[in-house]
Amino acid sequence: MNLKKIIIFIIILIGLAIACAVLLYSNKPTLVIVQDKQITDSTKPFVIKISYPYISGLDDFNQKAKAIVDKEISDFKTNSLANDEAVKKVDPADYAKYPREYELDIGYDKGEIDNNIISVVFNIYNFEGGAHGSDYSIPLNYNPNLPANGKKDIALADLFPNDKNYLQKISAYCIEELKKQMAAGGITDYTDNSWLSAGAGPKAENYSVFLVNKNNITFYFQKYQIAAGAAGDFKVTMPR
Repeated sequence: MNLKKIIIFIIILIGLAIACAVLLYSNKPTLVIVQDKQITDSTKPFVIKISYPYISGLDDFNQKAKAIVDKEISDFKTNSLANDEAVKKVDPADYAKYPREYELDIGYDKGEIDNNIISVVFNIYNFEGGAHGSDYSIPLNYNPNLPANGKKDIALADLFPNDKNYLQKISAYCIEELKKQMAAGGITDYTDNSWLSAGAGPKAENYSVFLVNKNNITFYFQKYQIAAGAAGDFKVTMPR
C-alpha cells in the first residue's frame, strides 16, 4: 500500500470515528437537574414559605411553575386581606389585642424527571382566616420534547393512548386500594360507597392530580373528595 492510500485510509478512519462520536453524543440523554427556588415573606400579617422547581434551559416549564406559584400568592393575599379587614371591622378591640396571622406553605413532590417527562405535584396549605386552613394539590406534568408552540402539558389520557377504558381500570384499582387504606386506618365511618364512587369513579376530573414515575402513577385525592374532611386526603400508587 503506497503512502497516498495509507493517508486516505487514515482520513476515512478518522471520519468514521468522528461520526460515531457525534452519533453517540446526540443519543446520550441530557441530565435534567431540578433546582429549588425559594420564596419567603414574613411581612405582617403574612407567613409565606414556598419551594418550587426550576430547570435551567426549560423556560416554558419554569414559566408554568412560576405562574402556579404567583397565582397562589395573589389569591392568598387577596383573600387573607379581605378576611382580615372584615375581622377588624367586626371587633376592632379584639383585633388590636390579638392581631391575625395568615399562612401560605407550598412544596412539591418530584416524579419522573428526564428528557421525556417532567412530573411534579405542588402541595399547598393556606390559612386565609376562618376556622381552619385548606390543603390541596396542583399537578404539572410536562413534555420537554414537544415543539415550543405545541401542547406541552401531559394529560392522563396521553399516558394510555391505546386504551379507551383506562379510566375504568384506574377507578377500579383505586377504589379497592382506597377501601384498604380506610379499613387499615379505621376511618370507614367517614365515608360511604356513594361518596367513594362519586369521588373515585371513572371521571377524568377525579384523576386530574397525578404524579408520573418510571413504573407507576400516584393519584392524589383531595380532602372531601372521597370522604369527610376529618379523614384527610389520600394517595394511591398504581403500576404503569
